Amino acid sequence: MRNRGFTFIEIIIAIAVFIIFALGVYQGFTAIYAAILAAHQKALAADLVNARFEILKNLPYSDVGTVGGDPVGVIDPDETAVSDGLTFALTTTIENVDDTFDGVSGAGDAFPRDYKLVEIQVDCTSCKNFSPITITGRIAPANLE
Repeated sequence: MRNRGFTFIEIIIAIAVFIIFALGVYQGFTAIYAAILAAHQKALAADLVNARFEILKNLPYSDVGTVGGDPVGVIDPDETAVSDGLTFALTTTIENVDDTFDGVSGAGDAFPRDYKLVEIQVDCTSCKNFSPITITGRIAPANLE
């Protein structure tokens, strides 16, 4: 009479196939989790930059600048912010720009500083594999030229 059942080799092969399948699922899960985490960190960084630009847009034009910079203003050039338990370093650079598009530049220009070019770089100091984000925008006074 033959015994009907699984041999030891068949059980080992089945366990090996299951482990390979389980490792594939686990790696897929960790990759998706890492992608979601990176997207969340980028969204937090973008929110911080957006908030900084909103502050700059609502300042009087003469105050748009960095403390001790050129142009002089009220914004700290280097700041640290915490959002959702993550620490971000923000670096703000502001410079005056005389745009040649208006057809007048140099000594003959009554308003040689047409707008201020703002660059905000944000880096997550408490994140792994975070690439710094740099956003650039312009802030101009109303009805200058």
